[in-house]
Amino acid sequence: MLGQLRRIVQDVAQEPILNKALAGLVSSVKHALATECCSVYLADYQQQHFMLMATDGLNQDAVGKVSIGFSEGLIGWVGQREEPINLAQAHLHPRFKVTPEVSEDRFSAFLGCPIIHHRKVLGVLTIQQSAERVFSEDEESFLVTLGVQLASVLANAEMRDAASRSSGYQQQVSQLAGLPGAPGMAIGQAYVLQPASDFAAISLKKAEDPEKELAHFYRAVKITKAEFNRLAERMSQHLPEDALAIFDVYHQLLDAASLGREIEAQIAEGWCAKSALKRVVERFARQFDDMEDPYLRERGLDIRDLGQRVLNNLLDTEQRRAKLPEQVVLVADEVTATMLAEIPREQLVAVVSLRGSVNSHAAIMARALGIPAVMGVSELPLLHWHEQKLIVDGYQGLILLSPTEALSNEYLRLISEDQAMHARYQQEIALPSQSQCGERFKLMVNSGLAVELENQHAQYTDGVGLYRTEFPFIIRSRFPTEQEQIELYAKVLSSYPQKTVVMRTLDVGGDKALPYFSIIEENPFLGWRGIRLTLDHPEIFLVQIRAMVKANVGQDNLHILLPMVSDLAEVDEAIRLIRQACFEVGDELGIAVPRPKVGVMIEVPSVLYLLPELAARVDFCSVGTNDLTQYLLAVDRNNARVANLYDALHPAVLRALNQLGQQAQALQFPISICGELGGEPAGVLLLAAMGFRRFSMNSSNLARIKWLLRRVELSELALLLPEVLCCHSPKQVRLQVQRFLEHKQLLTQVRT
Repeated sequence: MLGQLRRIVQDVAQEPILNKALAGLVSSVKHALATECCSVYLADYQQQHFMLMATDGLNQDAVGKVSIGFSEGLIGWVGQREEPINLAQAHLHPRFKVTPEVSEDRFSAFLGCPIIHHRKVLGVLTIQQSAERVFSEDEESFLVTLGVQLASVLANAEMRDAASRSSGYQQQVSQLAGLPGAPGMAIGQAYVLQPASDFAAISLKKAEDPEKELAHFYRAVKITKAEFNRLAERMSQHLPEDALAIFDVYHQLLDAASLGREIEAQIAEGWCAKSALKRVVERFARQFDDMEDPYLRERGLDIRDLGQRVLNNLLDTEQRRAKLPEQVVLVADEVTATMLAEIPREQLVAVVSLRGSVNSHAAIMARALGIPAVMGVSELPLLHWHEQKLIVDGYQGLILLSPTEALSNEYLRLISEDQAMHARYQQEIALPSQSQCGERFKLMVNSGLAVELENQHAQYTDGVGLYRTEFPFIIRSRFPTEQEQIELYAKVLSSYPQKTVVMRTLDVGGDKALPYFSIIEENPFLGWRGIRLTLDHPEIFLVQIRAMVKANVGQDNLHILLPMVSDLAEVDEAIRLIRQACFEVGDELGIAVPRPKVGVMIEVPSVLYLLPELAARVDFCSVGTNDLTQYLLAVDRNNARVANLYDALHPAVLRALNQLGQQAQALQFPISICGELGGEPAGVLLLAAMGFRRFSMNSSNLARIKWLLRRVELSELALLLPEVLCCHSPKQVRLQVQRFLEHKQLLTQVRT
């Protein structure tokens, strides 16, 4: 039974055309349960009805034509109750709706199961039979299990269908929804930098040049055969001859008389090389899977292994030959710093990350670079995207595939308006950072991702509120030496003479991994990261502090920030090591080296209750709103499945920040905001109302935040804050802020 379930779900997931996938689904379910009829209805929330999309047993002419309202019939009842309905005499039930077009008069037994994804009913799957009986518990369990497994597949089926249409001969604009990762809009061509090399990631596509596809296939086969020869030669001293025979089998399978001929035929029919390979390998492997003989069943694995190797070589060949488009929309399963570094900045116009959420590492990088980004788009295979023209709307979290000329022109107009708005902000970037009533603010920048870009406006900032030292570690193949770190830190410190530069000690773990220092944990965000890791490895911590202190000689603007602190013992040990490093540097250079000011990041909830003790130990604190929100709400900010629960404007987060601000003021303890909330219009207004006066943000947000603060009165914000703190949801908070901006006639000039 489990094998049948898996097979049905795989078939639906791999079929690029939605209607064909659903038609195959109902036939497979009907056969698996030996029933007389299976049908699937999909929800249309605009029309408020369920549409019959596929059936095996009802009138085929009704498919795509017959609909049942959300509150009508047994189908609507299943959707309303969000649970299975199992009836022996369905036609006698008061909710039964007679629909002559579907010809279901002969059926009595009815079992309907909802298909639900993220609390939303996507459709209803039904089976029917003429005999008057209640379907068994096993049959009901099968349908429920299938519905659960199909939910995520069907949630993305429309996207897959849209992508396939957009890449084929039928041009149709398709809209994909994700999460707004970084603000802005862009038009460009999708470029998949590191395509997933498995058949699940391959969409079925036609090709315009069969000869070119054949050449790609032959080249990949040649490389694969050479690999097998090398493997056989390497293993010849360790394996008996009968075991080495598998390599001969692989060679034979690739020859024209076997799989090769089938693949060539598929290419001749118009399929691209990857699609042809996928169709043939999956068909042959499935034939072996269905055989009773265990030995023959194992040959299905050989077929898949062979196909995988050819696919890898096909993809490698294409990647090497690929030419970057002029306007690159980088598409990846998860965008990394090294991926961004591989694309020239002048060509990179937008980022699409299939995984991740609004405050994932990839989104933060995109915002730092001022590049529009959409996150957590779907489980859509990467290669559906390659070379397609896209519009990326980072404000709404939308992606438009194959846009029409009219739509492209409309977005070009919006992009022009956006640029004009940013130019208006830039006109005031040199003016003081103060409110209308004259209250001064310190606006600093978050740095470390693209230092040259982030330092462009150094003269207009109050310094660096957060320098992320981990990125020089991440992009290397080893730990950087002390001298390499000295040179790097000195360059940053000298870029901000007589201005504060806050350098955070190495903060890896969680979603920031070092390629040469693997950390494998079941729950990395609650694991070995930040100060926990570096205190366990004082040799890493001391070298970094020594480098910072040496770079600070003659500059005297260094502040050191400790990440992921959760208790006072960590602070005490870190300060001891910092004193030791200062002593060592002083002894080495023969000069007195004062200890730089030391601060603590407030991002672990336990520290919220230790502020008085911290104020007696360190010189300042900085609130990392990203992780603090994550831990307060118990939401992994990289998990798109719960991304809707992650919101820094959640009332609980705002109330915690308000209490923190009040307590810091009472203690006269310097406090700043270095998380993403401090660079957002709604966030900075509310934080200013709470008493925060120091904000560190991505350099791309600096001019906008300064422009906004210069147009508000603190007395007005003081009236807004109590209303916001009484809100029960982030949505209510945003409405309150929007009303405030609308009253100030700022709403159309500041995107929130």
